[in-house]
Amino acid sequence: MTRILIVADDLTGGNGCAAGFTRAGLRAATLRADASATEIGTHLDAYDALVITTDSRHLPAARATAAVTAVLDAGWPADLVCSRADSTLRGNFGAEAEAVVTGVRARGRRAVGLCMPAFPTADRQTVHGLQLLGGTRLEHTELAHDVRSPMTSSSVAEALRKDTHLSALGIDLAAVTGPRSALVDRIRTLLSEEPDVIIADALTEAHLRDVAEAAVEADPEVMWVGIDPGPGSLAIARAMGAQGAAGAPPLLAIAGSATELTQAQLQRVLGERPTTLVRPVPRAEGSAVPDVEATAAEVSTAVRRAQAGEIVLLASVVHPEDVRELRDEESDALPEALGRIAARVVSAHAVSAHDAPATDAGPGPAIGGLYTTGGDITTSVLAALGAAGMEIDEEVVPLAAAGALVGGRWAGLPIVTKGGLVGDAGTALACLDHLSGMVRMRTRLLQSRAAQTTARRPAPDSPPRKDTP
Repeated sequence: MTRILIVADDLTGGNGCAAGFTRAGLRAATLRADASATEIGTHLDAYDALVITTDSRHLPAARATAAVTAVLDAGWPADLVCSRADSTLRGNFGAEAEAVVTGVRARGRRAVGLCMPAFPTADRQTVHGLQLLGGTRLEHTELAHDVRSPMTSSSVAEALRKDTHLSALGIDLAAVTGPRSALVDRIRTLLSEEPDVIIADALTEAHLRDVAEAAVEADPEVMWVGIDPGPGSLAIARAMGAQGAAGAPPLLAIAGSATELTQAQLQRVLGERPTTLVRPVPRAEGSAVPDVEATAAEVSTAVRRAQAGEIVLLASVVHPEDVRELRDEESDALPEALGRIAARVVSAHAVSAHDAPATDAGPGPAIGGLYTTGGDITTSVLAALGAAGMEIDEEVVPLAAAGALVGGRWAGLPIVTKGGLVGDAGTALACLDHLSGMVRMRTRLLQSRAAQTTARRPAPDSPPRKDTP
């Protein structure tokens, strides 16, 4: 299990950071600022990611540094240490980052800060080394009048240098969005200049993921200290292979709707959650109907390669140029084909009602849950899976229902479904995040049952029990 220690400057931000790790399938907890060294060590062993709050955002820099150092002393050794900082650069942004970087180096590890302060789901972006709030520089927002920490600059490097001796170099958006090999080479070049921190531009969670993966590839011996509000550190943890003890299963999303709203929703999912997009393989040239066997094989491959909690999305329409007119026979055949594809993939990778993973597709992660969009698609998926219907637990948003399959081999499998014209651009994200939570709960329940079953079995070499007279 990867030991991840995160030092947060306030409790609210620390809780939000922990929630992001939990959504990714990792067990995470927060501890209060006065937690003892014993408590910190004990909980680091129990959780994949432990966030310790220091309540140091508005302390003098020297006191903030001391608080961070005390947490590092209590939590060492760790595989990854992060400085959870405010997404608008307030507080002791640089001083606390310096305390972590120098503290790790003092313990014999080569450490470089990887500062990725973008927080895409909170509308924070980093461009040309400037932190933006909704596309606006911080000093041009209401934060310029913040009573305790008025913002006069959006420069990330300037925030890092305040009250520190940190040196920083940057990766601009052109490199982040360019070829992977070029991004890796760029990071290696920067490392040769021995900076304390590398600052990376990012607009989306996919950008954070790409930078983190490229950094780990560029030099896997470096401890890349996360300096960010949470999503960047999570990206580093995932790039290091952190999946948690439970290894949350991937989710299968089937999108058959071609509405502009659905396109916007899928684009958000692709940009803000770890997602693999699979395009249907046409059954004939020019056909909009997928080849069931070939497409199911493509989706199964994506599932086998998926990391914990990742979304595998089967969709033919993500952008306006993907839209095409369907003939009547294609309109009828498309949902039926997508349902059969879903059934084949679920049969190969999901966990049945009897808690036994299917093995006809070989080893690989189990699918934890289903997300479907479009009424016809949902009906076809349920029919192909042999489900009589859904047990409804709740509405995620109006007309988007969450529950579990009823009837058939896959009864109990979590599912969230919505119509193609339901919600706004963020609704698919909300549905998939809700589904992820359902899947984690079910996974833990199944693991608990399996552990209880194993505990009740006699040891292989145990003699048969004899009844006493």
